[in-house]
Amino acid sequence: MSRCVGTVSRGIRTPIIREGDDLAAIVVSSVLEAAKEDGFALNDRDVIAVTEAVVARAQGNYATVDNIASDIRSKYGDNTIGVIFPILSRNRFAICLRGIAKGAKKIVLMLSYPRMRSATILFHWIRWRKKASIRGATC
Repeated sequence: MSRCVGTVSRGIRTPIIREGDDLAAIVVSSVLEAAKEDGFALNDRDVIAVTEAVVARAQGNYATVDNIASDIRSKYGDNTIGVIFPILSRNRFAICLRGIAKGAKKIVLMLSYPRMRSATILFHWIRWRKKASIRGATC
């Protein structure tokens, strides 16, 4: 038996995972349903991986915006906080930044512009807000 295909990675759609969900049962049923629907076989030595974020959600082990804000306030008080070259393409960064902004009095945000595509989008948004506020529009 020759081996012609190397590693194959598939993203499997699952229901939204909530704290207390039976993650093992959800993963098994989702993988079996996907295999049946898309016509791929599961073999011995196949590996099924679940991201840390999904496991944390099922365990209720994640930080809310309010948790982050409280932590920032307790650690830094009224000091200015600097966020240097954040990875803006990560979905979690928006939640983190919202928590930092809620807990800090002043933030200095240093972005890698224009190399980061999402930083470019953020700068255009900031420029638009400034123009809108000059014209008296609300954002």
